[in-house]
Amino acid sequence: MESCHTNYTITIEEGELILNNSKKGKRAAYLMFSVRFMGFSALILSFGLTMYLTYVIFRECITDATLANCIPLGSIFATFGSAVISVLSLYCGKQSSMFRENLSALHEQIPEMSSWKRWPFQKRYGRERTGLRSFHYYTLKNPRITFQSGTLRLTMALPTCTADFYDLPILLGAIKMAAFYRYFSHAAFQSKNTGQQKDLFTFHCTWMIYRHIIRYKAGAFLILAGSEFVLASILFSFYYGNIQKFVFLFNR
Repeated sequence: MESCHTNYTITIEEGELILNNSKKGKRAAYLMFSVRFMGFSALILSFGLTMYLTYVIFRECITDATLANCIPLGSIFATFGSAVISVLSLYCGKQSSMFRENLSALHEQIPEMSSWKRWPFQKRYGRERTGLRSFHYYTLKNPRITFQSGTLRLTMALPTCTADFYDLPILLGAIKMAAFYRYFSHAAFQSKNTGQQKDLFTFHCTWMIYRHIIRYKAGAFLILAGSEFVLASILFSFYYGNIQKFVFLFNR
């Protein structure tokens, strides 16, 4: 789909799954495997840091490591963490709902845009076995929307499901849109063509999609951190004495 006005253009490219057996496609697939491993390692490291902070808190607050002393402190942390998680879950649910509403509105305002949607289980870069030692490598491309104002041009991938929240450059995309906005809006409001001004709302809708995703990811990160503290506090409530003895033996 293409919406054209004087010095002003919006174009749409459909999403697709591409067979990419080139060296570049293979490198991208293996790089993605490395990124997933690094993400898992970061999760383990984060939980280790949470365990250490919880240990420091218990060490400073408890002198006699008995269940009668440990359980109340652990209960306070678990209760507080659960309350925070509940509030943030509602916040993330609202951001996810707003994301879907804006995405639906974008499709309604651009009838020519197809309802292509990524399967959530489909990886951005992956491979499928075709033989004993042979694979087909594929690349997933989301729909792309391009905004052009004069000689300036900005192309953005359009997220379609929550899986896109984590393997698209959302923060970088939002920064680019914020920088591009003043040029795009200036061209729209200078024109008397209502079509151009209407297209500005398309830009706003896309920008809001990215902003809701950023808010969702921020809330999800805090939920993860809260969940780690809840789990750590439960473990320390019952096993702080044993952990303290282990740390003492390790530091001898």
